[in-house]
Amino acid sequence: MKTPLPSGWKECTLGSLFKVKHGYAFDGKFFAAEGDYILLTPGNFFDQGGFKLKDKEKFFIGDIPSDYVLNKGDLIVAMTEQAEGLLGSSAIIPSSNRFLHNQRLGLISDWHPDEIDICFLYFLFNTQSVRQQIRAAATGTKVRHTSPTRIGDVKVRIPSVATQRKIAGILSAYSDLIKNNTRRVAILEEMAQAIYREWFVHFRFPGHENAKFVDSPLGRIPEGWRIATLDEVCVEIIDSEHKTAPLQDEGFPSIRTPNIGRGHLLLENVRRVSESTYEKWTRRAIPQTGDLILAREAPVGNVAIIPERETVCLGQRTVLIRANADLMNPHYLLRTLLDDRCQSVFSGASSGATVAHLNLRDIRTLKIVVASSEVLMHTASLLEPLHQQIANSLLRNRKLRNSLDLLLPKLISGQLDVETLDIDIGESLEVAA
Repeated sequence: MKTPLPSGWKECTLGSLFKVKHGYAFDGKFFAAEGDYILLTPGNFFDQGGFKLKDKEKFFIGDIPSDYVLNKGDLIVAMTEQAEGLLGSSAIIPSSNRFLHNQRLGLISDWHPDEIDICFLYFLFNTQSVRQQIRAAATGTKVRHTSPTRIGDVKVRIPSVATQRKIAGILSAYSDLIKNNTRRVAILEEMAQAIYREWFVHFRFPGHENAKFVDSPLGRIPEGWRIATLDEVCVEIIDSEHKTAPLQDEGFPSIRTPNIGRGHLLLENVRRVSESTYEKWTRRAIPQTGDLILAREAPVGNVAIIPERETVCLGQRTVLIRANADLMNPHYLLRTLLDDRCQSVFSGASSGATVAHLNLRDIRTLKIVVASSEVLMHTASLLEPLHQQIANSLLRNRKLRNSLDLLLPKLISGQLDVETLDIDIGESLEVAA
């Protein structure tokens, strides 16, 4: 049954509020790994909405039509479901003269400012109602697509622009907190890896002035340090089940390769398993705090540490790595595996005609530098607090995201009345998180 229309709201189609401009088909021969302009794809969207930069962006170095260079504040929409849940996701461009409007993306243009606020529209696109309509009208079997016309046919309810801005102001406050925490995580990750590079790549650790160096299979290392395989410094290196666990929305997190970031777990959109499935999938080893989980497939070599109070199980194409506490510190091992040298080994060892795949044998035989016990202990005292701060920030983000997900449908539908709220919405709101 259709809910009554709140006072001051109206029903309309998205096509009556704006137009959607198709992206440009940039010539693949000018794609590059570096450049001044990033070619955006649906992979630059979070499925719940928001803009993100990927680990490896695609750049374009050919001639660029000026009409397809995006500006800060532009609202774009994913028109192809490159991954599950992305179709219809929206994002706001964070800066000008850096990002290109690629095909498969729609740019919101010619909107009517007296009828629609662009920030409110961003949140409107990310509601279940709008997404369901876009998906229902999409074409394609394996990969679903939408079009400007189909987006224009979506039916919505909207209040006055003044009320839209109040709603956007409330939701943006949550988005800004999430974005700030995400930035903090990135800074802390870089700090942790910088400590590793300074001490164990450049060998500028405390007391290095008096260190003597000896030759090793991995080059010159300080005397008293040694080279070992990963197998020699770990008590467990366990492959995941070679089949997909039955997944659900509630239960224990199942860590698949998309849930493994560079240093930390990505749990916001994790799929879950039942208690019986968890018990079956952890028969060989129950993942513990301080264990590492490595991705064997895309993205090959990503590795994360399990933080405190997280009960997880391995999803397909992942590997559990448990350091021997007498020989190796897991926080040091995490940074070692994320270092460029190990990442290059992982990339070089990957095989597979279509999808790069890391063999368990190559993981076990990976050679690493094992520092002296004194240096390892000193390193752990610096890295462990940084990793805990990262885990705390990620946990705060998940709580904020849950609150935002609860508020979004109630505010966008008018179930929560904001007419009497005195909200300072400012000149504009940044919601690119």
